[in-house]
Amino acid sequence: MDRAGPHRARVVRHRADHGGRAAEGFAGDPEAGLFYHPVIVDWVGPGDELFMNETFGPIIGVARYRTLDEAIALANAPGYGLSASIYTADPAKVFAFRRRISAGMVSVNNSTSGAEAHLPFGGNGRSGNGSRQSGMWVLDQFTRWQSMNWDTSGRLQKAQMDVLEIAPDLGFRL
Repeated sequence: MDRAGPHRARVVRHRADHGGRAAEGFAGDPEAGLFYHPVIVDWVGPGDELFMNETFGPIIGVARYRTLDEAIALANAPGYGLSASIYTADPAKVFAFRRRISAGMVSVNNSTSGAEAHLPFGGNGRSGNGSRQSGMWVLDQFTRWQSMNWDTSGRLQKAQMDVLEIAPDLGFRL
């Protein structure tokens, strides 16, 4: 099956001899960049290059599954772990998915954006850039903190308290 329209993705039904790759259809000058129309490749699996590699292009492989267990196993198989998403109204499935998926960012009934600048996250497994350098938490990594106290009274202070003596209240009880 191969369907294409002017504003629709091309849908290719995968066969083993394709290897999961779309080899034709590139347009443009290789010096200026190659361009490819969006392609959805159906029936890919762990034996296919498209399934086993993280792609950032207008191509996506679709794997079939019957159970949540099978879906989680397929999602974890390539070893990437940037983000994952589940669409369900069942909280038990949400928590089972979250507990067993290897991705560092999990979305429920929402797309995986892949970049959450407000989170200290850079990907799990073979995904991401290997760092946690984002979000406000990164300030501690790159900031040398220093405090300064300036007393202009002209008197020597005792342990930051200007009292002669602290008398304990021996009768105090909680």
